[in-house]
Amino acid sequence: MAARWLLPLTLLLTTVVQAAPQRVLSAGNSMTELVFALHADDQLVAVDSTSTLPENSSLARLGYHRQLSAEGMLSTQPTLVIGSEEMGPPAALKLVRQAGVQVEALPEAMSVAQLQANILRLGTLLDREARAEALQQQVGARAQQLATHNTGGGKKTMFLLLGDGNTVQIAGSNTLANSLIRLAGGTNPAAASIDGYKPVAMEALVAMAPDVILISRRHLVEETGTASLLKQFPLLRQTPAADANAIVPINGKALIGGLGLSTLAEAERLHQHWLARP
Repeated sequence: MAARWLLPLTLLLTTVVQAAPQRVLSAGNSMTELVFALHADDQLVAVDSTSTLPENSSLARLGYHRQLSAEGMLSTQPTLVIGSEEMGPPAALKLVRQAGVQVEALPEAMSVAQLQANILRLGTLLDREARAEALQQQVGARAQQLATHNTGGGKKTMFLLLGDGNTVQIAGSNTLANSLIRLAGGTNPAAASIDGYKPVAMEALVAMAPDVILISRRHLVEETGTASLLKQFPLLRQTPAADANAIVPINGKALIGGLGLSTLAEAERLHQHWLARP
């Protein structure tokens, strides 16, 4: 007699458990924007400090995506932690896994193809497969539109990472900034000799003769930003970029956590307003 209702009850309980919504912690701006694009933001319980959120959001904000603490993550009671391979540190993620939480570190996208793969994987994790399929197709179409207009020989474009004092690093190959430049239709003269981010002397930068110089928007937020930059680094005045008033602020968050939707949007903006110019 008991067996008659025991099996249906077991199936019911299993269904309830499976239907329980995910409690998602997203680390990295690119990852968080994908969660929103997949209409899965109702599953979010916390994000890292780099993530862009709506102004009225009450989501918990944790630390920088490379420097998360296990205690902070576990305090939000997540069932799933997602981020790129930049997420860390590994010791904190190990403790979170040991606590029974699923941790998914997706490959850091340096290409549109990897971004599309990450979208599909995220769609599976968040039970948004149909939306993910549509989104990855949209991303492919936008990238193809850019590629159609990018016929090679684009303007020489560089990204400078400004540090404290007068320190400057330049983005070479195997950087998201280089991927952005190529996607937008530019050519990065530093990519041939520099791997990653490396300090650069102003004389060497001037010798590369960039047509466009990209700098994180937070360094050029004021109207006098470019003037202040040229005052700080007067040799920059000798570049074609300075002559053409082509020192361009970009969204720095588009370079965090791998190529994402904001990176693609920045590539479209740069192509239309700067790199497609004759």
